[in-house]
Amino acid sequence: MRKEGMKDTRKIVQALTYFASKQEGHELDNMKAYKLLWLADRSHLRLYGRFISNDTYYAMPFGPVPSDAKQLLENHATHLANDEEYKKSYIQTLGKKYKAIKEPDMRVFSDSDREVLDKVLALFNGLNAKELSDFSHTFPEWKKYQPLIDGKETKKSYPIDVDLFFEPSDATTFFDESQEILTLTKELYHQYNR
Repeated sequence: MRKEGMKDTRKIVQALTYFASKQEGHELDNMKAYKLLWLADRSHLRLYGRFISNDTYYAMPFGPVPSDAKQLLENHATHLANDEEYKKSYIQTLGKKYKAIKEPDMRVFSDSDREVLDKVLALFNGLNAKELSDFSHTFPEWKKYQPLIDGKETKKSYPIDVDLFFEPSDATTFFDESQEILTLTKELYHQYNR
């Protein structure tokens, strides 16, 4: 059983570092990084029953956001092990952007993690932050919370029910897993995340 206290920042930091290392000047817009991480986590969850980053997702005005990655890039304290010093050894924050200051440590990733990270970059790296944000608004894990986000409530951040990641979307053929696979990976996710 996974306990919240066992989470650390290594895979989050390395995924962020990896994404930035593939950009010109090794710099990346924070928002674009959040969306690339969301796409990778969404895909890996649907294929293998777990997120790559083990992050927690919130629906916010610009789409699904990985909470711990956001806290790290905005220089806020997290409850995670290895956060600030580990992050600083790989990432320099630059306001609404960040820079990879050395090559990512790919040893933290499984083969399936690397495969999905590469596929997400190949398919979505050409989009900018706004395009990715708009794209994310077409998915069930954001659409369910849209009435609350667009409403008169002052709260604009809602924890996403992970089961929504398993629901279908017509936005892209990238997420075209069979219902049989989705049933199995959803069961697997719930088995290890009680």
